[in-house]
Amino acid sequence: MRLLKILIATLALVAMSAQAQWVSSATKRAQKWETTIGFYGTSSESSDGLNGSSLDVDSGYGIGFSIGYNMSQHLALRFDGSWSRADYDAVLDTEDSGLVEISHELSLFNGQFNAVYNFFEGSFTPYVQAGLGWSYIDSNVSDGAPTTGCWWDPWWGYICAPFYSTYSDTNFSWNVGAGLRYEIGRNMFVRGGWEQTHIDGGSGADPTFDAIRLELGWFF
Repeated sequence: MRLLKILIATLALVAMSAQAQWVSSATKRAQKWETTIGFYGTSSESSDGLNGSSLDVDSGYGIGFSIGYNMSQHLALRFDGSWSRADYDAVLDTEDSGLVEISHELSLFNGQFNAVYNFFEGSFTPYVQAGLGWSYIDSNVSDGAPTTGCWWDPWWGYICAPFYSTYSDTNFSWNVGAGLRYEIGRNMFVRGGWEQTHIDGGSGADPTFDAIRLELGWFF
């Protein structure tokens, strides 16, 4: 998988640059908050649902972010979020028109509450994670006629514009992951990892997305 090859190459570079830190003294991340932002890339995925429905998603990309608290040098609790877009082909089982084929670009948001275990106390450490949360998928395809909303704008005055409701759904999801992190000085770190998110579609289609994160973080 192309994303996995990119991740392996990136983590290899991080590991070489951090070689001297394997036996370094412990850092001071315990009892500190941290936040990250960076690249988030998803793999392609295919999933079959009920009554002939299906979903084929190309690889996509977007942004990842997180906020967490280091309870100790090893254990952290963290909220990971991500937003990404990807092209897809889908067959939808609709009430009015039966099976409908569409090709478009979907939006995917994941919000996951994770427990993270850092293996080493030093600046450079592998980690594993597991958690659960929700996933919101928007097909970006209108499911009906537009509605018009109007409001007062402080610069442009009274404005009216159409709004479209789309086929979208929010489902329970859970994830597992692993990666490497390297702390740069006292206040910054970089993190690269792989994660797999399983989405409970509720209608027989339960897609599983592999993804990579490459993020820059700060302590506070």
